[in-house]
Amino acid sequence: MTPLLPLVWSTVVSAAEVDGFAELRAQYSAGVAGTPVFFIERVRPTLDAELGERLAMSVTVEAALTQGRRTQAELQRTLEESDLGPLLDQAQCTWPTEDNELLGVSAASDYLWVDRLYVDAYLPAADLRIGRQALNWGSAFMVNPTDPFPQVLLLEPWRPRAGVNAARASIPVGDAHRLQLVAGSDDTFQSPRLAARGTANLLETDWSLVGAWRPEASDGLVGVDIKGTLGVGFWGEGAWHVREQDPYGEAAVGVDYSFPVLDSLLVTAQYYRNGRDSTASTTTSLTGSIEPPDCAAGDTSALFGTDAADSAGADPFAPFFTGGQYVMASVGLGVSPLVSASGLFVQNLDDGSGLVFPTVAVAPTGWLEVSAAAQVPVRTWGNGGELSPADRDLVLRQETVPGAEPLVVDFTGLVPDATFILWTRASF
Repeated sequence: MTPLLPLVWSTVVSAAEVDGFAELRAQYSAGVAGTPVFFIERVRPTLDAELGERLAMSVTVEAALTQGRRTQAELQRTLEESDLGPLLDQAQCTWPTEDNELLGVSAASDYLWVDRLYVDAYLPAADLRIGRQALNWGSAFMVNPTDPFPQVLLLEPWRPRAGVNAARASIPVGDAHRLQLVAGSDDTFQSPRLAARGTANLLETDWSLVGAWRPEASDGLVGVDIKGTLGVGFWGEGAWHVREQDPYGEAAVGVDYSFPVLDSLLVTAQYYRNGRDSTASTTTSLTGSIEPPDCAAGDTSALFGTDAADSAGADPFAPFFTGGQYVMASVGLGVSPLVSASGLFVQNLDDGSGLVFPTVAVAPTGWLEVSAAAQVPVRTWGNGGELSPADRDLVLRQETVPGAEPLVVDFTGLVPDATFILWTRASF
């Protein structure tokens, strides 16, 4: 008798199609201390296979190696050279290190992982997808208040949406309506998330109601998402975040319009409102991204302005931006089928800080694309803020003994004046 596993594998391979891309990317951070350059090489193949008339499977594997600037190393250097350095020495602190410091890896999981692995079942009453998959709900531009699995990728156009462990059912209701149900989890299968989205198409407009819940933390969201066309494309998306303490609202409204200029011209504009009160500062966000050292003197999280309990209770539905009001705009110009240019602008209306992100892309063949971009913080008014912090906001003063002079850590060398990116992607 033929063993089952080899039979299944031979069936998958014989019916499989493989595509994907290989990419080289270089970044230069202007105005920083330490190593200013960063390189990454990655390949991301996807295997799709028909397993039967109503069954299919998809697997995406990513392998990536990096060299150059590393956030952990630069933060470690900054802290060791600051007033905290002697205290860390006295506490006999040792920092986490990689076995291969050049490539920043200690195990195969540091450079090779499965980002997608799911099975699709096309049933008469519903389409099911079970496994590690990409999930994204919402119609707004750049940010999606009703998304139970939020990510902001527009500032990193090379990054695919991260996979989520989930089971999803898509149930058609008539010819134009749909119900979606999702049960997802984190990578340890200890923090479930439940979500539902019902969409009705009326007056050539999609009207959606959304709900999501994280049982172990008793927090969630309810929202509405509207998208349609009235001469111009329009959308309105809003959610109320349900929490035991400090519930808040979040909303985005916007329009887009395409002009017959050259190959194409698409203009997008949006207003975004974040009702969450945030006490996060630039320095706490920087220290929060570091893996703290192991110290013989015990827990040193207070020295870094972080708390393990805070991290454990982080809101999974929390907005990406920490300010209250924003305008966001983009212009995409297709100069020709081979050349395109775009510009993204994000403006914090509370503190006057902003971000400009121009990009030029050339596709000399159907499988090769070369892009150049820059991320430039700006200050339309004011003296600095979230998207373009002032130097004074990058200096942490940590009081350790009441009445004594605070310890000072200067993070100004960690935030670039601008970042320049060049990447090449070859599809296969």
